[in-house]
Order: sequence, then structure tokens, then C-alpha cells
Amino acid sequence: MPVAWDDDPPGSEVQIVRNSRDLIRALVRDAARRDAPTVATAQDWHRKIYAGITLPVPYYAGEVRDSDARFPELEGYEVTVGPFHGVPSRLVPDELANFESNAQLATSRLDSALAIGEKPTSGRDLHAVLTLCALVHGEWIRIHPFANGNGRTARVWANWVALRYGLPPFIAVKPRPDGNAYPVAAVAGMRGEPQVAVAAFEQMLQAHLRSLP
Repeated sequence: MPVAWDDDPPGSEVQIVRNSRDLIRALVRDAARRDAPTVATAQDWHRKIYAGITLPVPYYAGEVRDSDARFPELEGYEVTVGPFHGVPSRLVPDELANFESNAQLATSRLDSALAIGEKPTSGRDLHAVLTLCALVHGEWIRIHPFANGNGRTARVWANWVALRYGLPPFIAVKPRPDGNAYPVAAVAGMRGEPQVAVAAFEQMLQAHLRSLP
């Protein structure tokens, strides 16, 4: 029976918040490079979010469920969020391979429509960017590849897309965004319905823009 990781270790919140902010600053700095989206990149984000945090099993930071026999505690590690189940652990590697392939195809198409440094000025372009934010966020939530911290990593993915196409990082990584819009988007992602998140993300983006000086 795998060692469960259900909650952050006591007293770790300040460090996780600091790590998350440092990570977002790095994404802002590197956004113009338009690197290809990869699962390995998200694994690195996960390690950075939990840097300096003592976890039940050290390799829970960055390694995915049923990924490798070298990480036995993740073999057969199943996750549940409320009434929803993550992808069965045995299917996670294949699901992540599909995620990576689809994300690379989607970003390649949007890259050709929006030049580096160009912001989505039309409603159509903004909708396309927010749709991609919702897709990568929703798929990561649905797959739930990590033992814990999947929502945070999904929010990093959404911010990564936003920054790639000239938007600010409008979704808080830690703590979780306030209000009802984000929980609605997250539940929809677990159901495989990322389109629900588009409207929620638009509300969150507009609220973020209004909050700026």
C-alpha cells in the first residue's frame, strides 16, 4: 500500500508560496523563448514548488504515478478528489504522452497565429488563448499524474500558456484562487469538460487586470 500524501506538511505553506512565486517569475522571464511544452518541464515545476519541503516520500516531488519501477511507492498509487478519480495509475504514462503531443500541436498552431511579443487584441485571439489555458489545465487535472499538487501544477500550466501569448500570469498557484470561478473550472476539468473553464478564466483574467495599478 503506497504511503499517502494528502496534505502539505505542517508549517510548509510559507515556503511553498515563496517557491511558487519564484517559479512564476522564472516563467515570466523565459516566456519569449516559447519552449515546447513537455511533461518533463512540468515535473521540474513540481520539484521547484516543493523544494525544501519534507514529503512522505522524497521522490513524490516530480515523479508521476506508475512511471518507473525505481519509484515503487508510485506504482498503483490511485488518487481521488471528492467524487472524482484521477486516471488509473497504470494509464498515466500513456495519458501524459498524449498530453504532451497534443499540447505541442496546439501551441505550434497558436504560435503561428500570434507572434512573439504580440498580445491577443481581438476577442477571437483572446478566446483561443484562454481555451488553450483551459485545455492544458483541465487535462492535467483529469490525469492527476502526481500523488499531490496536481492543481498547483495545472495552474502553472495555465499561466505558462497565458505568458506565452502576452497575457499576465492571472491564476494564483498558492494559495488557490478565491471565489467560486476556479473550483467550477477545476471540477469541470476532472470531468473532462475544459470548455467550462474558459468563461471562468476570462472572469479571473479581467479581475486580475482590474487589480493592477
